[in-house]
Amino acid sequence: MRRWLIEYGGVELTVCAKGDAAEELVELALAAIPSESVARTHGTKIVVGFDSESSNWTLVDHTAHVERKIKASGDLIYHLTDRIVFHIADRAENVHCLHAAAVAHNGHALIVPASSGAGKSSFTTWLAANGFDYVTDELILIDAEQKLQGIARPIQIKAHGLEAINHLVVEPELVQQGRFANAVPPASVGARFDTSRELSVSMFVFIKFQKGQDFEFECLSSGDAGMRLMANHVNARSLEGHGFRAMMKLIRETPCYVLNYGGFDTLPEEFGARLKGLLSG
Repeated sequence: MRRWLIEYGGVELTVCAKGDAAEELVELALAAIPSESVARTHGTKIVVGFDSESSNWTLVDHTAHVERKIKASGDLIYHLTDRIVFHIADRAENVHCLHAAAVAHNGHALIVPASSGAGKSSFTTWLAANGFDYVTDELILIDAEQKLQGIARPIQIKAHGLEAINHLVVEPELVQQGRFANAVPPASVGARFDTSRELSVSMFVFIKFQKGQDFEFECLSSGDAGMRLMANHVNARSLEGHGFRAMMKLIRETPCYVLNYGGFDTLPEEFGARLKGLLSG
């Protein structure tokens, strides 16, 4: 059995793979997540296996007593990385965990806080396909120096959302499909992972997708942005003052925007370049 040790925010997890098939898929899921091979389990234990008789993947989270049988590789990658994200967000200390996507350009991070189902993964795919380095589509950690680190899993696109991003995919054979979710590596849209620990928090973009909505991109007040950000702060209970003072300081020092749009076809052709200019400025 091969083991990978992962550590974020003081939280240790060990992912174990039973058999060659499981090892190959775990390697794909953890390709950009900092990890090291270990001989024994540290912290939370998550085991991935493959049952050749039933053609089912198996996922067992021993710490949370969760067991799943999964048919498709895309779904396995989703559930595995979801368990990793869950444990880090639940137990991380001395860092702010935000439910947010992030991309980067020249060391500057653009952060997209959003609740599940808001379209942050699809928008992140568009950003990655338009010249940004991919950081994460799910969870970021911000330390006391306002440096950012993301859980660098493949972009997760729900099954019903794959059609919307298909035109962005240049290497479809890299996409791991599933009945519930599809794992879209950045390379499949011509992008790369950015796993630097020195990324600066440089911009927040709060998105709202609504079919038929015209394109709107406007500055957001610190008060409004702060309330929106705290709604996506997932470990506030573990921090002094629920992290409010630190997040408001960050918001006051960081440009914040709101983006409303009705589809990728409503985004201006030069919008990616405009965002890069704002990050650099």
